[in-house]
Amino acid sequence: MGSSEAIRTPMRRWCLFLFVIHLPLVSADGVGILGAGKWLYKPTCAHTCRYMIRNNPLLCQTDDGSTTHQSHHTSSTKDPLCWLIDDAFLRTVALCIDDYCSREDVPHSTIEKWWEGHLVTGTIGDWSKEMEPAMSYQQALELAQDDVKRLGEENVPYITGKAPLNVTSRVAEKEYIATLNYQVSFQWGEFDHGVNSLIISITLVCLPILLSLGRFIPGYAKLTSRISAMLDKPLWGHRHRVPVYGNFGHMPTRGQSIFIAYIIIINVILLCLPLRTLQPNVRMESHHMQHVQVVGDRAGVLGFCLYIALFLFSSRNNILLWVTDWSHSTYLLLHRWVAYVCIFQTVVHSILLLHYFVGWQDHATESKLPYWYWGIIATLATCLMYPLSLLSLRQKMYEVFLAIHQILAALILIAAFLHIWYLYSYNWGYEIWIYVAGVIWFMDKALRVVRIAANGFRTATVTSVDESSDLLRIEIDDVVVEGHVYLYFPSLSWRVWENHPFSVLSSFAELKSQGADTILDTGRDGEKETRNTVTPLDVGGSSPSEEHQTTSSVPIRAHPKAVLLIRAQAGTTASLLSLVRAQKGSLSIRVLVESSYRATPSTRNLKGCSSLVGIAGGVGITAVLPIASRFDGISSRVFWGVKHDDILRSIKPEIEQYKSKVELHTTIGTRMHLGEILQAELLREDVKGNLGIAVCGPPAMSDDVRKVVTELAGSGKSKRGVVFIDEAFSW
Repeated sequence: MGSSEAIRTPMRRWCLFLFVIHLPLVSADGVGILGAGKWLYKPTCAHTCRYMIRNNPLLCQTDDGSTTHQSHHTSSTKDPLCWLIDDAFLRTVALCIDDYCSREDVPHSTIEKWWEGHLVTGTIGDWSKEMEPAMSYQQALELAQDDVKRLGEENVPYITGKAPLNVTSRVAEKEYIATLNYQVSFQWGEFDHGVNSLIISITLVCLPILLSLGRFIPGYAKLTSRISAMLDKPLWGHRHRVPVYGNFGHMPTRGQSIFIAYIIIINVILLCLPLRTLQPNVRMESHHMQHVQVVGDRAGVLGFCLYIALFLFSSRNNILLWVTDWSHSTYLLLHRWVAYVCIFQTVVHSILLLHYFVGWQDHATESKLPYWYWGIIATLATCLMYPLSLLSLRQKMYEVFLAIHQILAALILIAAFLHIWYLYSYNWGYEIWIYVAGVIWFMDKALRVVRIAANGFRTATVTSVDESSDLLRIEIDDVVVEGHVYLYFPSLSWRVWENHPFSVLSSFAELKSQGADTILDTGRDGEKETRNTVTPLDVGGSSPSEEHQTTSSVPIRAHPKAVLLIRAQAGTTASLLSLVRAQKGSLSIRVLVESSYRATPSTRNLKGCSSLVGIAGGVGITAVLPIASRFDGISSRVFWGVKHDDILRSIKPEIEQYKSKVELHTTIGTRMHLGEILQAELLREDVKGNLGIAVCGPPAMSDDVRKVVTELAGSGKSKRGVVFIDEAFSW
């Protein structure tokens, strides 16, 4: 199967699954949403005639004095049996349809179908036996025409206001036109809501796929190297990983900014356009009133459609990570911007409809209804997401942020669903957006459980390098993982759901029969600089006399063992470090392993490179070294900067394991000369083919590497294409 077919197949299955699972959950006229499979008024003339008689008391009607919310989509509240059998009502509607539908050349069969399913309900079709009128449309029309002949055209009364309807009557053209304009313009608005919401939701999901297809073009990296370098630069300044403006947030790259601009622009444009109104209008007395109602309703629908991208982009099991080369960090950044736009649409919806009901409708009555206060709850929960998700809070109390975030997300889905259900039940398809978002959220959680269950409970051996170090080495036997994993430590806290991502340094442990080749070069004139040009490295504290000791090594077999290196910070990792120190440097603890993930799928693009340069800082080596070891090009070189040699001692076995595959250069205690390293590689003329550059380390170092790479690759001096990988976790 080709690469493009591999992309299309899971997408087809995913879309088909979502469509099938939701197909039985919608009802009323058509299947889907308004404007895409579902309709409101078909034919409009018949609905208009029926709408005009909705408030006229019938002879068979008994008024119990009750009141019910009446909106654009809700059905009549009169006794259905009365509508089915009332002679004057049936003849009047038939006469109106004959007068006005004839102008639109509506087929007789269409009118008969409408008559059978919509005459009683007014809006939602119901073709059950219980809702069959006492006479057909043709029979009612013939009886009405007989009444007109008997009374004479000039003596047939006209319907007025809420006057009782007890004889065959006509609908005045002036009132009919005003009502028809209302029905037509409202239907326009609803169809535009549906189409616009589909445009936004589909393009937000599909554009990343389309923009990622270029990687399959031969020579794409070299052809687009200068463009990629320009797009990889931060929008402003040179900081991307380092927070800007007093820890306010992260500066997106230019490429990310283009997509963010698309998210904002398409939402603003499709919120306001098209905006079609008609006057005179029986319910909307002015164009301004119509504009408020249309934009207010549309903002709510567009807010719902954003739930798809919102939940998908934040998912660990985001299907787009499988079919695109965009990183998880990029999707999380886009998730936040989609959330900002969703908050904006929700606020616009609430403010404009509040203005509409206070100014032109019965706000006092509406505000007491369930749909109203569930809408308020959904709006408040959505707005609270912003202050409770600020970067400073995420950094200081990530576990608290995550718990609140999940609770608010669940509350938003529940409140939004109840807002729609109390208003329209399952009739008009608005709830589909919530269903799909809920399924995406549920599937992500379910797949996490599957990934955990595949590994089961495991015992991890956690060791500390020394008493003064905050580095922890975690070894988990009989687990084959790669990329990065999420670890759960259920015995550390009652919050058993808490988990943290860690890069996998090694997946297998080699069992050797003899010692390993070791070479230690302490650099020049006592500088703390270790440069290892053949990868073997002795970090065991050898004396100067042992500096060039060498022996042979022969691996005999390997067994699965996940090795992770973490630097304890706050929360769970701090608790783990304290426990290890209390156990005198070594601890066995039960863990759950959720694996495997790739934070940056674009590492697959390294297959088209002839050489690779890795830049690692501190524990960033855990991400860069496995990438370099799997690289199949001509050369794979890693430059690693560390502050202290404790980290070298902690991963000595892995350095030995990868020494035949990776050329490792290590700098201790001094800054690496990133400009010199990258310039030497990019401007080499003796090596042909694309150059892969992978970086993982402190945010400032990653930004410095990005700055050098984009400037050199964008200058046109290098004849080599560049595939740049910024491997990092993002909040």
